[in-house]
Order: sequence, then C-alpha cells, then structure tokens
Amino acid sequence: MSLQVDTVSTARLSRSRTISPPLVTLTLIHGESLAILAGSFLAGFLYHGVAYHMAPDGYPAVGFGAAFAALFALLSFFRDDYRAALTQDRRQLGRNLVQTFTFTYVAVIILGFLTKTSDIYSRGNVLFFYPVSLALLYGARVGVIGTIRRATALGLLSAGRVMVVGLQDEVSAFLKRGNLDRHGYNLARVERIWPTDLADADAFARRVDGIVDLARQAQPDVVVLALPWSDEARIDQCLRALMNLPVRVELATERVLDRFKAPRIARLGPVMTLNVLRPPLGHTGRAAKRLFDISAALLALVLLSPVLLAVALLIRLDSAGPVLFRQTRYGFNQEPFRIWKFRSMRVMDDGPVVRQAARDDVRITRIGRFIRKWNIDELPQLINVLVGDMSLVGPRPHAVAHNRQYEGRIDLYARRHNVRPGITGWAQVHGLRGATDDEAMHKRVEYDLYYLDNWSFSLDVAILFMTVFGRASYRNAY
Repeated sequence: MSLQVDTVSTARLSRSRTISPPLVTLTLIHGESLAILAGSFLAGFLYHGVAYHMAPDGYPAVGFGAAFAALFALLSFFRDDYRAALTQDRRQLGRNLVQTFTFTYVAVIILGFLTKTSDIYSRGNVLFFYPVSLALLYGARVGVIGTIRRATALGLLSAGRVMVVGLQDEVSAFLKRGNLDRHGYNLARVERIWPTDLADADAFARRVDGIVDLARQAQPDVVVLALPWSDEARIDQCLRALMNLPVRVELATERVLDRFKAPRIARLGPVMTLNVLRPPLGHTGRAAKRLFDISAALLALVLLSPVLLAVALLIRLDSAGPVLFRQTRYGFNQEPFRIWKFRSMRVMDDGPVVRQAARDDVRITRIGRFIRKWNIDELPQLINVLVGDMSLVGPRPHAVAHNRQYEGRIDLYARRHNVRPGITGWAQVHGLRGATDDEAMHKRVEYDLYYLDNWSFSLDVAILFMTVFGRASYRNAY
C-alpha cells in the first residue's frame, strides 16, 4: 500500500520564521518592564501634578519601578504566564495579569517596609502606581501577543514546525483535537502508519527508518508520536530511531484525556502519575476564601441589620407564616444542610417534590415579589456563610429534589459540590436565574464549572460587585 503524505506549501514554510517560547518570554519581559517603568514615572507626574502642581523627583520612581518589574517578571515566569498568554483570550489574560500584578504590588510594599526603604517613596505615588501601571501593563501584553498572533496568521511567524507520526486513527484524532494551524504551528509533515507496516517486525523497522529519513528532509522542531500508550515496544523503537535527530519528541495523549480540562504529570511519592482531577481550590485558596467569607459576612450583617429587621417586619405584616424559610439543600461534598431565606411564598416546600416558582406565580406574596426581584430574600444566608455551610460566592445550591433530578442528566453536574455553594455565583451575575429546564440548567452548570476552573480572589470580588451593581443579576428573578 502506498504511503499517504500530507505537507504544507513550501512557500509558506519558506517565509515563516519560528518564534520560540523563550523569545516570546523575553519579548514580553522587555515590553512589560518598560510599561511598568513608564507607569511608575507617569504615576509620579500625575500625583505630584494633582497634589503639588509640580514635577516629581524621578529617581525614586526609577527604583520602585525597577524593583517591581524584576519581581513581576520573576513571578510571571514561574506562574508560566508568558507561555500561557499565547493561547489565552483577553479575559483570561487580564485575570492572570491582575492576580500576578496585585501579588507583586503587595510583596513590594511589604519588602519596602521590612527593609526600611519605603520612606523614600511617596505614598501618593505608590497608590497612583497601581491603576496606571496595571493599565499600561495590560496594553503591553495585549499588544505583544496580538502582534505575534497577527504575524502568525499572515504566515510571517510560526510557533514551530511539527511532524505527526502514528496510526491512521490516532493521527486523525490528534489533528482534529489539536487544530495546530489555529495556534500558529506549521504542519511540516504527516506520516500515517498503515496495517501493512505492522505486519511483522522487519516491516515496521523499515517504516521507522523511512520516517527518520523524511524527518531529516522536513526538519521539524517537534515530532509527535500518535501511538497507543500501551504499545510500549513500538514507542521505544520510534524513540530509539528519532533520538538521532535534533528534534523534540512528544507522545500524543490518549483520546480519553480529552474529557479532562488540564491533566498533568505528577508524582505520588516515588511513583509517577497522571493527575486528571483535582480540587478547584488548594489549601491556601480555601483558607483565604474562608477568612474573607467570615469577615465580609460579619460586616454585612452589622451594616444591613436595619434592612433585615425592616424586611422581617414587612413579611410578618404581609402574610401569615414564619419570617424565615428553611429548606434542605446539598453543600460541599454533597453534605445536606438547611439554607436560610426570607419567606417570599405562601408555601414551605421541602421534600421529594418541590414545585419551583414560576413567572406570575400566585404563591408569591406581595412583599415576596419585591424581595425576590432585588435578591433581598437571600440575605439570611449570611448566617449560612458564618456557620460554614456556604460561601459568599460559589455555585448556587438547588433543592434536593432538583439536585437528584439533574445529577443523572448533566455530565459533571455533581462537580459543583467540590466547593461550598454561594449566595451568588458566576452564573447568576450573567442572568442565569429562574427556570431550571434542561437547556437553562446546562448553561448554568457550564458557568459554574468555569468558576471552579478559574477561581481567584479577584474573580470573587468581581462577582460580588456585579451582584450588587450589574443589571444581569436582577434578570429572570421571579
């Protein structure tokens, strides 16, 4: 059987120049360091211009900016922000940037205090530095990454030349999953291994020798082996032959791993493992989130106590029944807990059958319609936050009856219970409230899983802000 060979045009390859990850990193470091220094100078001029109507002494600004730029570059490098930026959209890119920038900002201030050098920097300059430099830094990163992407799309730059080798089905699956052209890679050659090549050891050895010769002609930067991981003998044979070439060799993952968002190599003592699932928040993240929840919930209860008392009185005057409504819901690790809400309906459903509120539902009281519209009925859940059943931000908990209904219908639905449920969440601030039909619930779960996979303290703060001030948070509330 003749060999099927796929190549890209030599015209495109000849005019493409490969941009390596280290070059991307260096370009970003230089561009962002200049942006930070410019931000330090500009913050000084803005502050002194507003406060003193005069130009500042530039030397302290140079020192602060240089120290900040050095620490920021170091943290970004170890967080792998530079490499990851090539494939991130602007939202992801901005979120990572804000996280690293904020951590660096706090670290530089603490270091200045510990080394007793903070007195040479104007506090006004330091305060102005945060928004000014962050804006310039974001512009620099977006500009550099955007330029690289445009040059790649035009064929002027390439993320690298790739040769794919493997069994017919495995190669096709890898190319479909990888979409390498979209990410700037030049597909230098594709070599499929056919059943006739697997007839005996000699046939396969000849095929491997031929692949090595073709790789010398194609001159790829990376050779990807698309072979079943269980086929150790053939993988070893390919590796022994390819190690004679100056290329990086990578093993394509099994298709089952496509179900997982970010599998990675890990170690369990002396044994190497493949980590496919992990809790969304590490120990530090959980501790920080819990500390913030307790502090903010206590403060909110104190500040909102007049509102809570007024609403309780109105509920009591409006209709017969208790002020508070409690219902069993699933929380962290699917542990049941009793959620607190202001009573907004004339019924107290809590059992195997729970009829959800609908638009213009006659069961909703007059005051209930108002407090549901403005999310006021959720405020007693601050008590759930204090006792540890809930968090301020997280996937909204559903009634047990609804939970059991959707666990079997929606893949990964139960993963929402990997964190404490929240008073508000990423889905709610995007208007995903109200009805829980299959389509609406699929969308809601999609947003919840995004929150789990992208959690950060800054994201929690943004969600709280959007809950209060965002129009979408009040959409579909009935």
